Amino acid sequence: NMSFIGDIIGGYGAAQIGKFNQSLLNQKAAINTRNAEIKKKTFEQVDLPRIKAEQVRNQASQFVKFLNSGVDASRIGDTPYLVMLDQLTEDAFEVTVQTYNSTLTYEQELNNSLILQAQGQGEAYKGKVARNAAYAKAAGKMYGNYQSSGGSSILTG
Repeated sequence: NMSFIGDIIGGYGAAQIGKFNQSLLNQKAAINTRNAEIKKKTFEQVDLPRIKAEQVRNQASQFVKFLNSGVDASRIGDTPYLVMLDQLTEDAFEVTVQTYNSTLTYEQELNNSLILQAQGQGEAYKGKVARNAAYAKAAGKMYGNYQSSGGSSILTG
């Protein structure tokens, strides 16, 4: 019985499939990392400057309103100046929140890449285990053939 040859080929195939799956997951991890870098750069070079420019335009409009309003002591709690200060605080908070969200997204993308790489290592390991099991099975069959042939052949029993 020469079925051990199929076990050897199957074991080799399992190892190759494990390596292939690992390479696919490593490629996906690299793409995720690149996408994280692109998103981060886009935020830094497009979104953040746009947010800040919009805030400057709003501040200029509020400042003109402030200059046109004069001082009204009866409206201390809601004077244009206090509204302008409040808006500056909100603007700074908005930039902080958007920067935090961008950083969090970047770190999550990198973490996903690391998870994919770990899965790839698991696939390669799984392939090696399947290969070793198939080789052991083949060795068992060869030994059985050797025993049943009276020690004359590993090919047939």
